[in-house]
Amino acid sequence: MTTHRTKARSKAAKRRLKAAKAGDPFALAPVERREPNGRARREAEDRDPSIETLKTRCLHMGQMPTPENLRDARAPWNGCNAGRAMASVVRDASERAALWDAICAMRRIVTAYDRAIGAPSRHAVCLRLLAPTDAMEADAASPPVDERTDIEKQDDATRDLMRLERWLGYTTGPAAAEAKRVVWDDNPCRAPHALAAALLCVADGMSGVAPQFRRPKA
Repeated sequence: MTTHRTKARSKAAKRRLKAAKAGDPFALAPVERREPNGRARREAEDRDPSIETLKTRCLHMGQMPTPENLRDARAPWNGCNAGRAMASVVRDASERAALWDAICAMRRIVTAYDRAIGAPSRHAVCLRLLAPTDAMEADAASPPVDERTDIEKQDDATRDLMRLERWLGYTTGPAAAEAKRVVWDDNPCRAPHALAAALLCVADGMSGVAPQFRRPKA
């Protein structure tokens, strides 16, 4: 049935084209293709402004911006060097999500520690530099109210950082150093397997499973 419909449509299109060439005043005008919501058909870039960003992500990963690659590029871990390096050696979706949580936890811990000891932010926030918020104002990026004292904040941040260092101790020293360099400073990854091994140790610690030594794959 589908074949007959396709042939009928192609014949109708040929008849319309022939009538248009002959100047038939009673010929059917070409129908403008529309989207399901009735709007005039738009290009993908017009429908989704993030397409250009996703294309750039694909180019960074050495992939062509095909529809499949654009769909995969929407994953949050494809937005930074650490996430892309991790995804290049880890194929399982659930494991990728767990290691991405480990990346976010490492960044959250070191950010809290830097803030507690008064160190400057490792990454500038452009909007805050251009338009800093007043002391009595808050926006979506503002952290929740923290009623701890400065000493308590520093103690908690130090304890969390030491716990993270203990988790990273279950892999080799170069792997732990690679994870800190790539995750904390967003530098290009030179050893993706070493990064993945270190992130697995952090993921184990976060999930509460018995730690085990993880050596990077050759």
